[in-house]
Amino acid sequence: MLKQVPTKDTTILSIMRTAAFSTGFREAQAGKPIRYDAYEHDANGQWNYERGRMLGLMFSGPLKVGRSISRVAALQFSMAVHQKVIL
Repeated sequence: MLKQVPTKDTTILSIMRTAAFSTGFREAQAGKPIRYDAYEHDANGQWNYERGRMLGLMFSGPLKVGRSISRVAALQFSMAVHQKVIL
C-alpha cells in the first residue's frame, strides 16, 4: 500500500509565486507542449507546474504586474480552485 505524503496548508499566492507555477503558466500561454518530466523529483513542483499550465490555458492576461502577482490572475486562479477546475 502506498503512503500519502504529509500535507500542509498553503495560500493561493504562495503557489502562484513559485518558479514551477510561473514556468507552467508561461509555457502554456506560449502554446508549448507539456513537459511531463518537469520537476519529476519534486512533487510540489510538479503540482505547481501543472496548476500554472492550467491557469495559463484558461487566463490570457499576465501573471505578474511588475514583480507582484496580478490581482486579476490571482482572482481567476482562486475561482478555478474554488470551483474545483484546478486542484
